[in-house]
Amino acid sequence: MPRGGRGSGGRGSAPKVRPVTELARIDIAKALEDFRADPNASELEFPPNVDNHFRAVVHAECKKLGLKSKSHGKGDDRRVRVTKAEAFRPDDAEDLFDLGLGARAAAAMEEYFEKAPQSEAEIRRSVAGSVGDFDGDGEREARVKTKKRSYKGGVEMRGRAIDAGEATRRADALAGRIRSDAALGELQKKRAALPVAKFRDDILNAVRNHQVTLVAGSTGCGKTTQVPQYLLDDAWASGSGAAIVCTQPRRISAMTVSERIANERGESIGQSTVGYQIRLESRVAADCSLLFCTSGVLLRKLTSETSDKTCEALTHIIIDELHERDLFADFLTIILRQVLPKHPHLKLVLMSATMREDLFSNYFGGCPVISVPGFIHPVTEYHLEDILPMVGWGGTHHTAVGAKKSDGPIVNAPTSGSGVDVMREAIMRAFLEDTDESFDWLMQCARESDPQGLSYVNVCHSTGATALMAAAGKGRQMEVSQLLGLGASPAMRSSDGSNAADWAERFGHIELAEALRSVDDEDDHAGSHEQSALLLSNYQLSIDPDEVDIDLIHNLIVWIVRERTVDEKSEGAILVFLPGWDEISKLRDSLSADYNVCRAASILPLHSMVAPAEQRKVFQRPAKGMRKIVLSTNIAETAVTIDDVVFVIDSGRLKEKSYDAYSAVSTLQAAWISQASAKQRRGRAGRVRPGECFRVYSSSRYSSFAEYQLPEMQRSPLEELCLQVRVLAESGAGVVEDGPGSTAGFLARAIEPPVPQATENAVQLLKDIGALTNDERLTRLGRHLGELPLHPRVGKMILYAALFGVLDPILTVACAAAYRPPFIISTDGRRTGDIARAAFSDQAGGGSDQLAVTKAYEAWERVLRDGGRSGERMFLNANSLSPSTLHMIKGMRQQLVQALIQRGIISDLRSASVNSQSGALVRAVLAVGMYPLVGRFLPQCKAPTLATLRGERVRVHAHSVNGKVDVAEISSRRESGEKIATLCCFDELIRGSHAVQVRECTLVAAAAIVFVCAKLTVRPDVPHVDPETGEEIPRPGPPSALLVVDDWLRFRVPLRAVAQITVLRLRLQNAFAMKVEHPQEMLPKDIHESVRCVSRVLADAADELLNRHGGGGVSFARNVGGGDYGGGRGGRGGGRGGRGRGDGRFDGRGGGRGGDRGRGVSNIPQPRR
Repeated sequence: MPRGGRGSGGRGSAPKVRPVTELARIDIAKALEDFRADPNASELEFPPNVDNHFRAVVHAECKKLGLKSKSHGKGDDRRVRVTKAEAFRPDDAEDLFDLGLGARAAAAMEEYFEKAPQSEAEIRRSVAGSVGDFDGDGEREARVKTKKRSYKGGVEMRGRAIDAGEATRRADALAGRIRSDAALGELQKKRAALPVAKFRDDILNAVRNHQVTLVAGSTGCGKTTQVPQYLLDDAWASGSGAAIVCTQPRRISAMTVSERIANERGESIGQSTVGYQIRLESRVAADCSLLFCTSGVLLRKLTSETSDKTCEALTHIIIDELHERDLFADFLTIILRQVLPKHPHLKLVLMSATMREDLFSNYFGGCPVISVPGFIHPVTEYHLEDILPMVGWGGTHHTAVGAKKSDGPIVNAPTSGSGVDVMREAIMRAFLEDTDESFDWLMQCARESDPQGLSYVNVCHSTGATALMAAAGKGRQMEVSQLLGLGASPAMRSSDGSNAADWAERFGHIELAEALRSVDDEDDHAGSHEQSALLLSNYQLSIDPDEVDIDLIHNLIVWIVRERTVDEKSEGAILVFLPGWDEISKLRDSLSADYNVCRAASILPLHSMVAPAEQRKVFQRPAKGMRKIVLSTNIAETAVTIDDVVFVIDSGRLKEKSYDAYSAVSTLQAAWISQASAKQRRGRAGRVRPGECFRVYSSSRYSSFAEYQLPEMQRSPLEELCLQVRVLAESGAGVVEDGPGSTAGFLARAIEPPVPQATENAVQLLKDIGALTNDERLTRLGRHLGELPLHPRVGKMILYAALFGVLDPILTVACAAAYRPPFIISTDGRRTGDIARAAFSDQAGGGSDQLAVTKAYEAWERVLRDGGRSGERMFLNANSLSPSTLHMIKGMRQQLVQALIQRGIISDLRSASVNSQSGALVRAVLAVGMYPLVGRFLPQCKAPTLATLRGERVRVHAHSVNGKVDVAEISSRRESGEKIATLCCFDELIRGSHAVQVRECTLVAAAAIVFVCAKLTVRPDVPHVDPETGEEIPRPGPPSALLVVDDWLRFRVPLRAVAQITVLRLRLQNAFAMKVEHPQEMLPKDIHESVRCVSRVLADAADELLNRHGGGGVSFARNVGGGDYGGGRGGRGGGRGGRGRGDGRFDGRGGGRGGDRGRGVSNIPQPRR
């Protein structure tokens, strides 16, 4: 038997499992959340009477919340102090780097400035160093109105006015279809049986007499499918027309609900009355009267110049699932509350689950609330403590629980042997020393068993004292709880007749004594309950509470399939709620490998990344004798209804992406759901018969859940929303004020406003990228960005891509960033996805997750064109690519191209992509779009780690192509002795459970950052002074100065190059401003030449970078605005080279050959080799 000592998790524990009780974990999480939310609190200290496991959990929770924690003190006084993160300070302020420009870049600048020398005025402006006004001339504001174009992707419906005869004809046609179609008639009977049908007249009367009505209906009451039809049929019955728009929070909801309603009316979707419009897909007839769309589609229309016309044409707007509080739905409520008084004919119907009705009603001036109950089928609830005995879970010690506690409790414990002696010694040591180390040893011994399987937990010392008595006497609540979980008996007595409660009371721990007596005084029934509680405690101490127990859920499904086969529930579907795709994949694979399950079950995933055709399968009834098992995220919580579900298994978790406004970091973590969500999930069972809900979390954990989930507006970055607020301000609707702070003032009108810091961050970013003026008015750039369905920073990247002629690949990057990358993480242990990503990255020169996506997309399009469907399937399987994601990216690209053409930014994609093979330019434009999200690799760190502009140290995710980069090799010194700064741009920082990480990133040249940073400062290069003599030591080489990027990175650059770079940067800004102001006009020759010079400089810098990286050929722009390019040269050994146009290859030994030269007309010479 092992002896003593501290451990990093306790010896005998499973890896990464801390033996800390659930109640203690709940208390820790609550204390930290309260501390984080208190703006006046700067420090939180936990008491010293806890062990190292408790402190380890505190440290882990602090990492999740972005808090700092540190243990201090020794022995009994050791405790954890928690503080909030301080203001970030860049930690590169004292480092000095080489800019990484080669001889070709210097020659290009010399050649250019011989023809276009700098003026004195330019030099003065360039030294100022900040990003210029994107409206053109410095002081001129963006007030010159460009030709306005209405948004083409919005709600397009026939006006509300139709004559009485047409309304009657439509109503008669519907009645005729119902009479002639027996199946349709049966559907009407089912409609009439829905709970909401009894409230039809109440709803219609409320809508007639009030402008705003709230329908609060329980899950399954039928409000989503029936209320829109009631409004439509009532309008027709009164001889008038209707133009109804119903918003849904998700694309799949808009599709499935509209299809369901069309089916109930005997129509084909999009052919007559009912239609839907979502991103990239629209099925709307000319005479459509009922349109389903996402909140974003309606929002775009209401923030356009035609918003008044839209409101005039509509008769009803329905916002469904309002309780979900998605970002756009909350934004819609702000707008509609403002515009309704101007359109008294327009009716607003809010539909929500039965929760927080008063909040929504009061927001709209106390509008009437129609409450509709759901189905009355009872749903039986089980929590984790009920489930464990069902599935036969047997922890190591749960069978050794003491029996009935009376005068002489029956306790099975060994009485002799070396293990007993060690346990007795541990009891004595723990009581006498009362240190973490001694109690760690005691707990370790208590978890052991003798050769016959009897636990040592109830072994008695010669005085009759047990481990539980020692822990109780010292007031160690954590150890007491753990010992009870291991089966320690509180009824056992020492030689003086005292039990554990008496020991606690004797030493002054009154509350602990009372708790132990309540356990000891239970009757026989309570004893059974106690055994269940002990089983639960054993289970919780043996698993990682941050992970979903896939094995337990698998066993529970097996139990349901086995036990629920002889009653009316035998064919009921099982719906499993899981946090994300990883858990869905693991459970699907686990069930598919179980013959007893898969032979009689249809296992269907339901996730947003599943193709729509596959998603629809979950609504179909399975073949007779088969049971349907649906593995879903929270999409099935409210967005869709699966009628035949009888059993719900709720993991209690969801994968939630949130935003920390105070650290400006996104978080992506599995979090506990709210009580409201748990009730919604339970309500999905028993739609057609009595159901059962299995909650794979304890009743104590449920009690700790927040009552409601935070609204999305309080947990999301707000740049897109703030930009739409400014677009709305210029739409003429008159609902947004002007001036500084007006954006925050408008969002403060929300039902539950965002954190002020989040709005400040968003407005500041929009100012930094030139989308807003200082008084929060839209610039011309801001107007363009407001019409693109992208994050403003990504929109700016698109415009730069059009300027440099690299639009095609940047479109792919932008769409993948807005949706998701197409690579699938393998769940079978293979690394095909990572290998494919790395191979595609190598084709683009290496070191880029974003460019790997572009190469994968290009290859897929070629296979689709040349290889057909069978070739596509082979290609997708071989490279772990998602077909649904690739098709979505393709559709988004087409939508963006049309938007750019409509805005006059490009004439066609081909002409805006003439330099798309120039990896250097593509990387530079990526830096534009992602800046200031840039970091420098730290060569001193073993794992790839970045130091960011804001001072964070962040890890590169293992799945990134840069996750295993040799930082020391690519961060070497030049011959001059200057260090090389290896930089990386990324699209967001994500705080996971353990650290802040970058998931997708791209190596970029430092020169690209110099040209696009917000502030570039020129400082003197102070000579080195001999500390002994005090004399200045001349620096070798030409005179130099320092270029400082945003008070962060410092580069030593020859003085002549400093003047050239700063003026080139200014001219590039002017070129971009002119392109934004007059997108359809050709750039003047002098401005065009400056862009070409910048292209050559960036190409050389990228070539230098990728030579160090060992990657393949960088191709060079043959012409900015027209032409093709050749392949680049191979890297300096080791890496695989990229493919140039034509026959460029690289043999992996540094012997790469360029591809064929392009045929475009160009005055840029091919770079010398």
